[in-house]
Amino acid sequence: MAPKKDAALRVLQWELGGHGGDVLRAMLAHPDLNLADAVDMIERENPGWAGAEPPSDKAREPEEAPEAPPPRRGRAGPEILALQQEFATFRHLLRPAEAKELEAAFKELSTHPDPDALAELRRRLRSLALQAAFWRDLAGPGKTANALGVVLLRSDGGVIAHGGASEPLLEERVARAVRGELEKRGSGVYVMHLSVGRLVIARGKKVALATLFRHTPGKEVVKVLERTVGAIEENMKAAERTFSNAALASRYADALLKLVQRISG
Repeated sequence: MAPKKDAALRVLQWELGGHGGDVLRAMLAHPDLNLADAVDMIERENPGWAGAEPPSDKAREPEEAPEAPPPRRGRAGPEILALQQEFATFRHLLRPAEAKELEAAFKELSTHPDPDALAELRRRLRSLALQAAFWRDLAGPGKTANALGVVLLRSDGGVIAHGGASEPLLEERVARAVRGELEKRGSGVYVMHLSVGRLVIARGKKVALATLFRHTPGKEVVKVLERTVGAIEENMKAAERTFSNAALASRYADALLKLVQRISG
């Protein structure tokens, strides 16, 4: 005889197996039997029910929705660091508000890398003319550039950075003459005629940019030199951070020279 507990389990299994109505009729057909005896009788009369098993928990419960895949995280770490270095190099060329906006974008990307946001940031940085000059060989093979070298100076004549064929400008005799011009003329743009070419000096209140040309450049080149000096002085703190690093200062000077070479022919 099946124990009462087992008998109740079998009834439940039949109910869950879809035999509820038949079970009820079978029980009513044997009213004089207790539950265990009635279950034994029903199993003998319905041998096909013997293997009925209740639906498993997995079958009864709706399947849980699969977890959503984690958001795609771009492998942007190394590229973010590279773009941050470029941004630090040319940060002083941006307006303070725009520079702060880009800094916030870098901070967000460092915490939550996103390929689309990274692409947008890359486009914004590469829109800068100086950065474009840094990424490409703007002088062009086989072409003799007009701009030969650049030297960025403090108002007292001290060298901040230099690039290209700037050695003639660093010679003591030439450097002394340049310091004399800076002290005598003050702010503005003026030209010194040297044996190696024409030296165009764009001087601001705190810094000056001396560029050596094969021949006199056009007005558009002079305007670029003036704007460069103005941009540096507009954000001197950022400029000083750039120029305090010898490697960044050298890269800046080389990139600036390439830009001037491109527009001066």
